[in-house]
Amino acid sequence: MRRRGLLTGATIAAAVVVFAAAFALTPPRGPRSMRQFDPNRLADLEVRMWQAYYSKERVRLFALLVTMLHEQYHYSWATAAREAFHLARAAATFGDLRGNYEIVLPDLEAAYATARAWLNAGFDPRSVARAELSWWVARRIPGQNSPEQVGSLMAEEYALLYETSRARVADAALLRAQAGAMRDGEAAHPDWDAIGRLLQQSYRDLLLSLSFENAN
Repeated sequence: MRRRGLLTGATIAAAVVVFAAAFALTPPRGPRSMRQFDPNRLADLEVRMWQAYYSKERVRLFALLVTMLHEQYHYSWATAAREAFHLARAAATFGDLRGNYEIVLPDLEAAYATARAWLNAGFDPRSVARAELSWWVARRIPGQNSPEQVGSLMAEEYALLYETSRARVADAALLRAQAGAMRDGEAAHPDWDAIGRLLQQSYRDLLLSLSFENAN
C-alpha cells in the first residue's frame, strides 16, 4: 500500500510538472505580431512600467514587462520572462549609470534576438538595440532631449523594429517622446493621467499606421 501511495504521489507530481511546463511554454491565442495590440492596455502597462522604473521597483518592472509581452505580443510565459529579464536588467542598469552606457547593449541585443526569433521577423537585433539606447541617452542630455529630437531617434528604432519607414511611425514616436518629456519636466509629481493619455494617442496612431500598411 505504501509503495502504491508513493507511485500515486509521483504520478501526480509528474502530471503537475507537465501541466506547469505546458502552461509556461504555450502561447496565448492570437498572432505572433507586434503590429496587433490593444493601444489602451499597452499605454496603461507602459505608464505602470515607467512608475516602477523611476521608483526603482525592479521586480515590479520585470513582472509588468512579462505581462506586456505575454498579453500584447502573444509570447508564452517562458519566452516573455526570458526577454523581460534582459529588458528589465538593461533598464535597471541604465538607471544607475552616468556614462559608459553601451554596457547595457548585450542585454538589449539579447532581448531583441528573442523577439526576432519569436516573431519570425527580419530586423537586426543589434541595430534595434543601438537605436533604442540612442534615445535613452538623448533624454539625459540638455540640448538633445527635446521631444522632437528624442522622437526622431525613437522613430528610427520604430522603423527598424517594425520594418517600415520612419515617416509612417514619426507621429507616434513624437507623441511618446512628448509623454517622456512631460514625465521628466514634472519629475517630482508627474501627471500620470495626462502622460497616459499621450501614450494612448501614441499607440493608437502607431496601430493605425501599421494596420494601414498591412492593408496595403
